Amino acid sequence: MANMTSHSASSSPLALGNADIIWQNDDLPVSRQFHDPYFSLHDGLAESRYVFLQHNQLPQRWADWHGPFCIVETGFGTGLNFLATWQAFQQHAGPDCWLHITSIEKYPLSRQQLARALAHWPELAELSEQLLTQYPDAIRGFHSLCWPAQRVQLTLVLDDVDNALSELSGPVHAWYLDGFAPATNPQMWQPELFNQIRRLSCRHPHLAGTTTLATFTAASAVRRGLQGAGFQVNRPKGFNGKREMLAATYAATIGPERPPEANTQPWLTPVRPWLIENTTETDTPDLAMVVVGAGLAGATTARALAERGMPVRVIDQTGIASGASGNPQGGLYVKLAANDQATHTEFYLQAYLTSLRWMKRQLAAGPDGAWNPCGVLQLAWSAAEQQRQQKFLDRLHYPESLIRPVSAAEASALSGNPLQQGGLFFPDAGWVSPADLCQQLLDHPLIDVQISTVRSIQQDSDTRWQLQLGNAPTLTSRQLVIATAGASPSLLPDTYLPIKSIRGQLSYLDAQQSPPLQTVLCGRSYMAPARQGQLVLGATYHQNDLDLTLRPQDHQTNLDHLKDFGSSWHALADTADKSGLVIGGRTGFRCTTPDYLPMAGPVVDTDAFIRCYAPMIKNAKQIPARKAPLHTGLWLNIGHGSRGLASTPLCAELLAAQITGAALPVSTQVAAALWPGRFLLRDMIRRKLPART
Repeated sequence: MANMTSHSASSSPLALGNADIIWQNDDLPVSRQFHDPYFSLHDGLAESRYVFLQHNQLPQRWADWHGPFCIVETGFGTGLNFLATWQAFQQHAGPDCWLHITSIEKYPLSRQQLARALAHWPELAELSEQLLTQYPDAIRGFHSLCWPAQRVQLTLVLDDVDNALSELSGPVHAWYLDGFAPATNPQMWQPELFNQIRRLSCRHPHLAGTTTLATFTAASAVRRGLQGAGFQVNRPKGFNGKREMLAATYAATIGPERPPEANTQPWLTPVRPWLIENTTETDTPDLAMVVVGAGLAGATTARALAERGMPVRVIDQTGIASGASGNPQGGLYVKLAANDQATHTEFYLQAYLTSLRWMKRQLAAGPDGAWNPCGVLQLAWSAAEQQRQQKFLDRLHYPESLIRPVSAAEASALSGNPLQQGGLFFPDAGWVSPADLCQQLLDHPLIDVQISTVRSIQQDSDTRWQLQLGNAPTLTSRQLVIATAGASPSLLPDTYLPIKSIRGQLSYLDAQQSPPLQTVLCGRSYMAPARQGQLVLGATYHQNDLDLTLRPQDHQTNLDHLKDFGSSWHALADTADKSGLVIGGRTGFRCTTPDYLPMAGPVVDTDAFIRCYAPMIKNAKQIPARKAPLHTGLWLNIGHGSRGLASTPLCAELLAAQITGAALPVSTQVAAALWPGRFLLRDMIRRKLPART
């Protein structure tokens, strides 16, 4: 692909430029754009503690807090406020508190700039190193960083503050109103900022406690903006001799507020959360949480919940990773759209980056381990694919650290064997053993795995879920996640789930007969470097086919696709019948949705939903201001298709946030795109719902 061209990341709508910094006295970062230092000349760490920790009363509030505590910060900067908060959380938080900080930054520092700035604070060195390990490239959007062992999560939103705040979901327990001073950065301190602060701070049943706010500035325009947003504002003494700062408490001094269900999409009104404190009850035998399904979707969901302090029972009829998640190898990568599918691209890009962080955290890396970040080559194996890739490069200009075009010569060097075409290279991608990953995820003291068949589920009068099992007593659970892919309709027969099962057959090749391979190759099929003496090639794609039997013709289909990988592989395919190249295989079933995005979120009551929003059948603009009827405590995580290695970790984090009442780690737009009821609403409006008995 020598004729394929790339473009500067600075011109991309998805890539952001790094902050333009000058270094004063060698170690003080100063913004060249705003002519303002990133932290106090005297003691920036002490100022962070004084302004944001002390005046939001955080150490005191954390001591006996149960569940997620959510902070929103405008202006991540050097990360000093985040690290100061993390350090204080370690020192003062109770054992049942989980810290989730959402921080917004339009001009992110590079990793090198961040390291240099944070070197000023030796006492934060250990935390700084952990931050730098997960710190993302300057790509616009939501980035989910997590340290479960320390009960800390950072959602770093790289975007303009107005765009970012409009996509946040809340709740917000405390605000860090930071960023450069109003005099130097007037674009941020506009009325829309305070409108969004008000929206996210409104008292509602999902917000435990009172929302507080602190900011270093005492500008009168900021004070009036906060008062206009319903805050009671005080002006305590500022840091280090500064006359004043602002501290505020949301008091709903204006209103009345519009209820959440009066929004333009009332079916997305947040669900009342299941707070972690409820899992400590000892007067009931109920399980706090049950996840049905021990594949990638179920295992990641169980792990995300357990890491937030929730005991989880995982039930699967045949054991861990017995379905499609039991493949010995799978490529961890995404095929990003070359068109304007903005939400689709936003989700899969964030999901891919989140999954990479999960792999580094959960699995040992290396050629003999369960995770090998050897890179992935998406080859331009046909003229149509080459055109698609060029269109992708023309429209979406990512940093080369994420994805870059390579020529045929570069692709040959990367793969370790001659290729006649280039393609797109993901340097941090690679292959994973899904079966080993599921085993590792479910190896947690709060997770119990039970092999049993769930024959049916039903909800009792106390909104608990009764699970009828095939070989064990009935289980009762307060919260239930269905993660059984294409088998989900059998457990939810009254729920509208227009999903498809796609049969896929893998072929195992004898590595001793094969050319060397150093990176994952993708054409019409994918193939990973050898593991344990075999290469995994596949997979085929057949709809409406439930046959598990290995078929010689499907092996041949996979072998035919070897031609996409160059002359050496083409020659190998031609001799496969005589050489016994194929030494085995495996068949599984992908679960896909009509829009090829997963379903992750609460399950709607289908019949009640149709009745609730019946006016929209005649006129889609006639939206009743009513909350969507939901099955309380019932959740879904399915529809990952062939991309489960990339998509399941982020969906698990989304579900964990929804169940526990934390701020969402994704934009509201992405959460809406994953909402399980979207096809029911769509087909109601289109008048295409099948007749119901």
